[in-house]
Amino acid sequence: MTDAQAIAGRFMQALNERDFETIAELIDEDVALDPLTGQRTIGALPLRMAIMSYFRHFDEQFADMVIMHDALGQRAAVDVTARGHYRETFPGMVEASGQSYSIPSVFVFEIEGGVVTRLTHYRNQKLFEQQLNR
Repeated sequence: MTDAQAIAGRFMQALNERDFETIAELIDEDVALDPLTGQRTIGALPLRMAIMSYFRHFDEQFADMVIMHDALGQRAAVDVTARGHYRETFPGMVEASGQSYSIPSVFVFEIEGGVVTRLTHYRNQKLFEQQLNR
């Protein structure tokens, strides 16, 4: 396992455990976050706030993890199944009423000097919205 894989795995475990101290240790102060909304944020505090806000709306766990890396060990991708409940209405989305969902998701990590410098989250937004509309 490469350092990038280990860092990505620890980050995902910390997300599942809501361990924000470990997340803080794994990210660069100027980390870039490209979330599902497409609105990039820069900085450790904005990333932490974005994650906390996301979990306020979506009680989500990540399972079935497959961690991949590039040949240089500077990037890692984590393919997961995101399972959760929609508990508080997210702006621009359907009203929350505890809907459950299970959807493939991918996180891409760029790592330099042993810390995450960029994190991008992908999922099929239309499929996600379909599951929330059930």
